[in-house]
Amino acid sequence: MYCTKCGAKLPHDARFCMNCGKPVSAIVSAKAVELKASPANVAVPTKVVEPEGVSAKTTVPAAASEEAAAFAVSSEEAAAPAASSAKAAVLAFASEAVDAGRNDALSSGHPSNASSQNDSARLGSLQSDSLFSDPSFESAAFVDESERLCEAGACDASSASQNSASSKHPETLRGAVNATKHRSRRRVPMVVLVALAMALAAGTAYAAYRVYTDVWLPAQQTQNEQIVEAPEEITYSVETRSMDVSVPVDPYDAPGKREAQKWYYPHIEASAQSDAVDKINAALEESMRTDVEKTNAAPDTAEDMGGAIVFICQQRSITLTYIDNDIVCVRDQRYDTGWGAHGSTTVTGCAYSLETGDPVDPVSAFGLTPEQAKSAVADAVTAYLATNPSDLLSTNAVVRDITNMCLISPATGSGIDVENPLDGCSHFYIASEGLVFATEDYQMGSYAYGRRELVVAPSDGSLAKVGDTVAIEAPMGFSGSGQTSSQ
Repeated sequence: MYCTKCGAKLPHDARFCMNCGKPVSAIVSAKAVELKASPANVAVPTKVVEPEGVSAKTTVPAAASEEAAAFAVSSEEAAAPAASSAKAAVLAFASEAVDAGRNDALSSGHPSNASSQNDSARLGSLQSDSLFSDPSFESAAFVDESERLCEAGACDASSASQNSASSKHPETLRGAVNATKHRSRRRVPMVVLVALAMALAAGTAYAAYRVYTDVWLPAQQTQNEQIVEAPEEITYSVETRSMDVSVPVDPYDAPGKREAQKWYYPHIEASAQSDAVDKINAALEESMRTDVEKTNAAPDTAEDMGGAIVFICQQRSITLTYIDNDIVCVRDQRYDTGWGAHGSTTVTGCAYSLETGDPVDPVSAFGLTPEQAKSAVADAVTAYLATNPSDLLSTNAVVRDITNMCLISPATGSGIDVENPLDGCSHFYIASEGLVFATEDYQMGSYAYGRRELVVAPSDGSLAKVGDTVAIEAPMGFSGSGQTSSQ
């Protein structure tokens, strides 16, 4: 190895020239020498700067060339694990520079040993400075030499070789960069699709959450509240029940004769347990049973009466005429006699609360005040007598008498002997036609003229008019005249 400045021979492990003090680099490898001799690596000649103080005719001794080749082989084996691709590129460039110097010498007709010496020294300097002295500069050296080759006109060849190296050897720096770029371009759409899918899933989940919290949950809560607040609706049905009665026919005209009858009364059935309904049923049954027991025990001969006037109930029937969710109303028809010329037929009404089971006034249950009820009765009686005049009494007399007693309980002030009436009985009852007023015998005329049941306040949607008569078919065996068939 020779110094590139003064040409002095240096030891292989020298770092500085012992003659001039210049730093020394490693010698080129044997592979670089082979690359130098290859024609494919010839590039545009590059100007070589000759070292000072060295004659152009100086030649490199053969022994030095052999020594350089041998050292290059050992250097190549030691540096094999390094970045081989970058090293090959730099070595190619160095060999091209050496060949360029040789060509210049040949073209001038004076081959120069100094040129060869300079080429070898420059090649060793390039290897030492660019490759082996500091491995961190391999990539930078590769890029710088590529740019110099492009400036010198060898861009096409080096680009082709570099592209080939990048495609065939992706482990190089440029190949790795190119592969990363291609992979990034391919993966960007996938990343976008994943992001869009995640955004869509998040939007769907949020929309479902809003629907659940804003729509379904409030509706469910409202439904639950309605279920909790709304009590179970009770439905009602009516069963007609009866009691067997043994009725005296006539202790005077038919002593000892009795008639078997059935007296009817309603029994209300509720779809759910109701204390109010039980209370109403008990009141109806008790009133009927009291009269049945008394009639069964009534004397059937004059001797048994002991000369006293005994009033007994010969027939009775209780009929349900109206029921809704609040009230139930019944019509109670009975025939009582004291064994005179004829007996008396009385029709009363009574309403009961389905909430408490207590009796209520039918007028109040229908929504009228007492004064409104009196006025309605006067209008109904007047309307009826306008087309059906009384056989004995004037219209004014009938209206005056009826309105004076219409609000009085039949059990206390009507003059009729009603021994076992229903609690709260009234001259009014409620039917499907509306509020009905029932007159007594002799109030509208003679006994033969009879009594009437008149609509005084029609129900909403009813076709009935004020003054119309109502005919309730009671399950009884008589017309209401007080006449019965005897056994």
